Amino acid sequence: MTIFLDESCVAKLVTMRDALDAVEEVFGEFGRGNVTNVPRVRAPLKNGILRITAAVLDYRGYYGVKISSTTVFGRNAGRLFCLYKEDDGALCAILQVFGLGALRTGAASGVATRYMAREDAQVLGVIGTGRQARTQIEAIALVRPIKEVRVFGRDEDRRAQFCQELRTSHRFSITAVSTAEAATRGCDIVVTATTSTTPVLLGDWLTPGTHVNAIGANYEHRRELDLQAVARATIIATDDPEQVRYESSDLAKAVEQGVLSWSKVHALGDVVAGLRSGRGAQEEITLFKSLGVAIEDVALGIRAYEKAIQQGLGQALPDLAG
Repeated sequence: MTIFLDESCVAKLVTMRDALDAVEEVFGEFGRGNVTNVPRVRAPLKNGILRITAAVLDYRGYYGVKISSTTVFGRNAGRLFCLYKEDDGALCAILQVFGLGALRTGAASGVATRYMAREDAQVLGVIGTGRQARTQIEAIALVRPIKEVRVFGRDEDRRAQFCQELRTSHRFSITAVSTAEAATRGCDIVVTATTSTTPVLLGDWLTPGTHVNAIGANYEHRRELDLQAVARATIIATDDPEQVRYESSDLAKAVEQGVLSWSKVHALGDVVAGLRSGRGAQEEITLFKSLGVAIEDVALGIRAYEKAIQQGLGQALPDLAG
């Protein structure tokens, strides 16, 4: 039987703690060679872009495919994810995953922070005030003893509202600041969650010992980090070293300018699996370049599906087998 899980149902089934556990597990298995990630494919549409991702989780016996598209008119055509059983190809579930996308991206940064940030990190700086920024804060606060969050966004009213809304669900201090520099200097962890085409974080602002989660720029024309921010990072990890070469201008520009070699960009899976260190000395600057990859979608899709079956949730669909 195939079930359909809409956005509201998925939100009830998968918490951030679920997401952190699932993403940490899948990256560990990725590092051990038990996962296949298919790098994102983008195809031009007449008025937009079609995106397709897929992954196989051998250790769980599932695979999944996500299809999404956007138009030049700003309309989001929706994100649908199909989860299959690997042994017989049975379609288990179709999920709406717009909300799940922000959840899994936040969880990926949470896992990177767990393995790469200093254990005593307490001050978090966030550049960006969109939905991705919210789940970044939620995930990071679950893996580090955050006491203060500084938030910058270009729109003064929006960043004030963003902070006010977060104060109702978090006990730590949340302050709106007037510049990206103020959201960076003196922070133990910094997140960039923007759609900027020019750097919003400069390396000169980084304090020794800072961990950076750069999550916004996963298109060729987008960029969040200047060359110095990349050059100062002692350890750089990403969710997929193959996909990062054509999706991250932050790192590609640094390679082009000779301040970085691709050989120094490692898989987060290797760090989680214990094959590489995520941090050496306390004063090192570390960087996680997030892309948002299919193994994360499949890992969370499995959690949602299995919990739905246990709880008797979801809408049963007709037999879709050909």
